[in-house]
Amino acid sequence: MPKIGIRFDGFEDAPETFRVAALAEKAGATGLWMTEHIGYRESLVSCMAFAMKTKNAMVIPAAVTPYLFHPTPTAMSLATMAEAFPGRVGVSVAIGNTLDLKESGKEPKDAVQAVEDYVRDLRAMWTAEAVESETEAYNLAGVRMSFKTDKAIPIYVTALGSEVASKAGEVADGMLMSAGFSVPFVENCLKRFREGAAQAGRDVSVLRTAAFIHFSVSEDGHSAREDVRRKLAFLFRNRLMAENIASSGIPIDQDAIVDAVAARDLKKAATLVPDEAIEAFGVAGTVADCKKSLEAYVATGLDEPVIQVAGDEAAKTLALQVIREFTG
Repeated sequence: MPKIGIRFDGFEDAPETFRVAALAEKAGATGLWMTEHIGYRESLVSCMAFAMKTKNAMVIPAAVTPYLFHPTPTAMSLATMAEAFPGRVGVSVAIGNTLDLKESGKEPKDAVQAVEDYVRDLRAMWTAEAVESETEAYNLAGVRMSFKTDKAIPIYVTALGSEVASKAGEVADGMLMSAGFSVPFVENCLKRFREGAAQAGRDVSVLRTAAFIHFSVSEDGHSAREDVRRKLAFLFRNRLMAENIASSGIPIDQDAIVDAVAARDLKKAATLVPDEAIEAFGVAGTVADCKKSLEAYVATGLDEPVIQVAGDEAAKTLALQVIREFTG
């Protein structure tokens, strides 16, 4: 049976998010991913609630950045969740959105190295041995945990491009591809992920892959496509999406989108996303349209497509139907 996960962006209120998480698991979702958008609902807290509201689904905060999530409290939080819910907790690490980081007073220098350091130091923390580490984002001077978890906590690396995909294969337990990747770009990142694992002498068959997919479903298909247009506009504010955008060959003025989002003019940003980008970078339309598009992502070798169950009650009902039909 194919796997499918669902993601939340923190835009809806917490009680509604927890309700939908429980419904999604009943529909067949195997992973519950909580995106960390600065200023919205927090991912680690939300994932603890997800685990309490469900029975078997994995819960994964994404993407945790070393620039805002110091490894000491982060390792403690994740280990606490894993102790309470063994085998059901993971985490995805990424540099984070550069615009959000700048507003929080952080300006990354070497994103790939920062992610590699963070993966190493989280794992070291979970050994309950003293950890010494000096990095661009933080320092550790002998800190240590006082307890261990029974099962390892899988660490994904969130890839926004092929360079990080290769690094994920070298150091992580899995790769999460950012939302808005086209099917060909997913194939490219999977290839780089496997190459990175092979070069590091790792068994790629035990590693995990997932991809956030900008998703929307409606009875007529039209409103769903307009919803994905708005989501892509918000996504393309991140300059780290430049490689994905360029590889599509679709003319998209990313600079103008960044400026519009920075001015909080999301409506204008959406007008800058052309029609052909909706099909290339997202999954949108009727239930049948969405199921077919998801199958194209899985055909690349992707383990777990991750969609969003959002919108009004009718939209959420249709999204749950997509999950049931896809996994049934």
